[in-house]
Amino acid sequence: MPKRTILLVDMNSFFASVHQAEDPSLLNKPIIVGGTPNNKYKGKVIAASYEAKDKGVYTTMSMYEALKKCPNAIIVERDHTLYSRYSKIIMDFLRVIGPIEIASIDEAYVDITERVANGTAPIKIAKYIQEILWAKLTLGCSIGCSSTKTSAKMAADIKKPFGYVHLEQLQFCSFFHPQKLSKLHGCGKKTEEKLNKHNIYTIGDLAKADPLHLKLILGVRGEWLQKVALGKGSDNLNTIREKGDKTIGKEKTFSQPTSDSEEILDLAKKMIELLCSRLTNKNLRAGTTAIVYKKHWEEGRHSKSITLKHGTSNPEDLYSMVEKLYEENLSEIPIVLFGIRLSNFRENSFIQLTLF
Repeated sequence: MPKRTILLVDMNSFFASVHQAEDPSLLNKPIIVGGTPNNKYKGKVIAASYEAKDKGVYTTMSMYEALKKCPNAIIVERDHTLYSRYSKIIMDFLRVIGPIEIASIDEAYVDITERVANGTAPIKIAKYIQEILWAKLTLGCSIGCSSTKTSAKMAADIKKPFGYVHLEQLQFCSFFHPQKLSKLHGCGKKTEEKLNKHNIYTIGDLAKADPLHLKLILGVRGEWLQKVALGKGSDNLNTIREKGDKTIGKEKTFSQPTSDSEEILDLAKKMIELLCSRLTNKNLRAGTTAIVYKKHWEEGRHSKSITLKHGTSNPEDLYSMVEKLYEENLSEIPIVLFGIRLSNFRENSFIQLTLF
């Protein structure tokens, strides 16, 4: 099978950058997105511009700590409706470039294999994407390029903001093998701690480890992680499935069974971001939130759900429900598929505005 060429387009500090794009007076200034509806100086940092990050501000930091590090920061209230509108424009543009898989509200994989086969260099395509997004939306992005999705994602993280990094398998191994396991996509903190106990500290250590030893430590998931460490993995882009207006959902099938709660709940956050953007676009709230899962490939899907009287489109509320469902039903249980499904919709009372 011919080798594929995949880009991972990652919007730089997306939420904060959208506010800067909407209000040019905020460009090149430290922006913090967060606070609470009643007091912008309380709560957590949802996002920060690079100008604020350079002062030590990071996502999930308390607003109190953030303002101590960056007292001149401009605080803006979160606006998921606005982020969703920008996200839709970005994704529609990327679909013109090639088939896409939306990873989250601000990330997408783009398959450019056909364009490369027709003679266009990957760097030329990547630079075109960056130039158009900046010219039309005043938004920057970093782009990773490789033959697998995971390698492309890790490449995109190397150079931010406005970066482009192309890594083939040998280059991937040369760059990442000396680095700590925390840099390996899919290797959570708990997994890293387990491997460290067996003197596996770097991505290179993992790549060279005895597969049978890894299976004893991590089960069948050890085989998948070792493939990732070797620059191997999936090159299959999954399109988003949306089941009409009655249900919307997102799910992922794992290459090997996993019980890594950190990995699964991190995936859940990204799924919720995407689903919330769809709810916003449709002007809806979800009454019922469900997790979908399979313990074995050969069995059907199972689901567990929570229903709220008035529904919600708030990502934090949805995540709390998903986390509760996961902890009550799947904690420590290996699964081969995980997904989130929203249904039982209600209309919001406000009227959405078009971006342009």
